Amino acid sequence: MRSPRSSASRRARVLGTLLCTLAAVSCGPHEGGEALAAAEPLGQSKAPVVYGVDDRTDVYAHANATLRARAQQATVALMNTSDYNTTDPNNVTFNAPSLQSSYSLCSTERFLTDPTPAFCSGTLIDDDLVLTAGHCITSASACSSTRFVFKFYRTSATTLETVTTQDIFSCQSIIAREQGTVNGQNLDYAIVRLDRAATPRFTPAPIRAGNSAMPAGAQVTVIGSGSGIPFKIDAGGTVRDARAGTLDYFVATTDTFGGNSGSGVYENTDYTVAGILVRGETDYVSNGSCNVVNTCSESGCRGEDITYVRPAIDAYCQVAGSVRLCGTSEPPPPPPNSLVYSASNTNSAQQNTVNKVVALTAGQKITLGTCGVTGAKFSGDTYLRLFGPGTTQAASNDDACGGTGSNLSFTASTSGNYEIRAGCYSSNSCSGTVVWEIVDGTPPPPPGSYSYSASNTNSAQQNTVNQSVTLAAGQTITLGTCGVTGSSFTGDTYLRLYGTTNAQVASNDDACSGRGSNLSYTATTAGTYQIRGGCYSSGSCSGTVAWTIQ
Repeated sequence: MRSPRSSASRRARVLGTLLCTLAAVSCGPHEGGEALAAAEPLGQSKAPVVYGVDDRTDVYAHANATLRARAQQATVALMNTSDYNTTDPNNVTFNAPSLQSSYSLCSTERFLTDPTPAFCSGTLIDDDLVLTAGHCITSASACSSTRFVFKFYRTSATTLETVTTQDIFSCQSIIAREQGTVNGQNLDYAIVRLDRAATPRFTPAPIRAGNSAMPAGAQVTVIGSGSGIPFKIDAGGTVRDARAGTLDYFVATTDTFGGNSGSGVYENTDYTVAGILVRGETDYVSNGSCNVVNTCSESGCRGEDITYVRPAIDAYCQVAGSVRLCGTSEPPPPPPNSLVYSASNTNSAQQNTVNKVVALTAGQKITLGTCGVTGAKFSGDTYLRLFGPGTTQAASNDDACGGTGSNLSFTASTSGNYEIRAGCYSSNSCSGTVVWEIVDGTPPPPPGSYSYSASNTNSAQQNTVNQSVTLAAGQTITLGTCGVTGSSFTGDTYLRLYGTTNAQVASNDDACSGRGSNLSYTATTAGTYQIRGGCYSSGSCSGTVAWTIQ
């Protein structure tokens, strides 16, 4: 199973395979990956998607009534509006090629006449909430263009269940989402709110209680639209690796395909949702002039990756309420010293930001973030900026905590009002809770400066004009004849900084897109440091060296 394919990637599948082959580069598993491997002999394949016997079964033919109910009542197919036709609202039809046509399958393969309109799958987990993979719904625009289709299954070998417009729902908003590594966990989930309640027409699937690892060898079931076709039930998967040390995802031998991304994965004891199918291997391989399902033994190959459900539920309950999922209908109150925001098109937090003013005194250190601070949270790719008195940017951060959250620290050199500006990377949409902590400290030394005029300094190695400054361990000095308030230069300046043992620790010739000089250095040892001002080569120059210490 590869990560999901969109309608566009389906059309480009053959071209993509050719390009991978011609370019002789790796086209391994990744989100949005292709569904076909480059041609290789079937017997030599190292990337399976079916483990042992193909356990996929149509909903109508499955023997387990509870699993049939999960498929009929709680499973959705994610589609684009172009994938179906609502001319007759009481009998929706699907605009997609057959499985055989879409993937050039050999006539020996299964489900050849099934249509392929779905690009991902999902599970109804509350009245108006659907659980899916984070890479299936990546942004607010993706949310607005996605439709969630219930009842996409067969009632016989030749008949699809009738789907009406009442069975199709829109995405109102993304409530919780993650796609990446956060605090050591590799997560991929999204919980979205539908445009209206799906109950009582449909019934949410129950969530596995607790946060324990799945037992190795446990049997699991996947229900979804593998390769985009009507729902199939695969109840023959086995947990190989529970990843109990991280509890981010587990690995199982499910017979899953692109389009199964976001599918609910059930433990086979109480049939509760234990995870979300997110990653896997190549779906089909070449067999002469057509393609066949990629196969592997039950004990061979790498298995399919399934994000544990608990991180998604916990993330949802941190920002919203649900009696079914969280035990309360009320969202949790935001922590003290916090800013809850939702934004889009902020140009990396340079416009349309949500702002908060905090007062700092000189020497106080503020640490703030949508991650890395107790109570902070985020969805999407956040971006934070901190501005000081006089609207000068003091600090900024895009990616932190091993993911797309944001976190920064800053020690105030001047007392006054500082402004937090919360936004999103580039023109994307995001949301989060910015939490900040302020601790007192020793105010940094005030800014300083000195002027000099020199010549024939051999690039600031002789005849220099010097100035001593005192630094504490951990303090950072930024100095320059440009790029620092109060600095200036004429000619081609050259600056060097020497440490407590009279050894050079930093130097700079050209900076600020010209012939000025600018450098920063963080002291590892407390003591007296010396700035040496000179000129490039044997030339003459002059300037004002200004510095700040943080």
